[in-house]
Amino acid sequence: MAFNKLLHTCALAAITGCIAVSATAQEAFPNKPLRMIVPTAAGASNDVTARVIAEALARELKQPVVVENRIGASGTIGADFVAKAPKDGYTLLLGTGSTHVVAPAMLKGVPYDPIQDFVPLSFVGAAPFVLFVRASLPVKNLQELVALAKSKPGELSFGTTGPAAVYELGALTLEAQAGIKFNHVPYKGFAPMVLDVMGDRVDVGVGPIDNSIKSDRVRVIAVVGKERVDSVPGVPSAAEQGFPDFTIPAWAGIWTTAGTPQAVVDRLVAALRTVQASKEVKERIAKTGINPEGKDGNTLRLLMANELASILNMMKNAKIERQAL
Repeated sequence: MAFNKLLHTCALAAITGCIAVSATAQEAFPNKPLRMIVPTAAGASNDVTARVIAEALARELKQPVVVENRIGASGTIGADFVAKAPKDGYTLLLGTGSTHVVAPAMLKGVPYDPIQDFVPLSFVGAAPFVLFVRASLPVKNLQELVALAKSKPGELSFGTTGPAAVYELGALTLEAQAGIKFNHVPYKGFAPMVLDVMGDRVDVGVGPIDNSIKSDRVRVIAVVGKERVDSVPGVPSAAEQGFPDFTIPAWAGIWTTAGTPQAVVDRLVAALRTVQASKEVKERIAKTGINPEGKDGNTLRLLMANELASILNMMKNAKIERQAL
């Protein structure tokens, strides 16, 4: 009897000890370096944004935050790496509308569920895109571009960055909205595409607001979306020009792996909130073309769900087939 009582006492002590160790481990988070995966190339606006946040987050968490670029397959390689990472909060993803909306909607065989396999931690901000044309193209607004495209079906070239990227989605969405057809010209990145628009080799492009589209060899004719932006003064939105549904998911967010303990998630959310409230961080992010907002994960979750539904509906109505990954 005494022996059984001793076993019971030992078992209880062991369980209590395990709970205490688990609690201590969570309270101690983080006790080693973190990784922030970026599914775009080094030097791109999202990569720069990730490095700004990682630097400030390291100071807040008192642990290094190492940025790793894992590119390819429209960003799905990097996103999948995080989806399958240990559920401990040490692997973060600086993802985009491309990794969590466009690729899952437009590609077959994406190896992760953009909603179920991740925990959204923070909505970093939106990155307004603009529609532009080569300066020698005889159009000054969106209506004139549509009229020209209708008069020359399939002849105007539209530079994209390959299948299931926001750039191609921009072309497909405008085609569906306006009842026109472009000749899609794929590129491996935004920079070479813009250079060909500037060199009169491509007629139309869509992309983020940076110095290249402010060249006098490029004419910006619309802000993609419903509102104007200060960085391209005088340029009307697509909605103002009669195309209220011409939008593309151009934004960035931060996720970690689904199944991460709630205490760890809460610690990351709090740290990111502090970091993104910093004036210095906001100013540095704004220089990348992203409008820094620093909203919580619920904002990101709702945005993803709404945009996924919108894109799938557009693809159905326009009879756009999903492509193989």
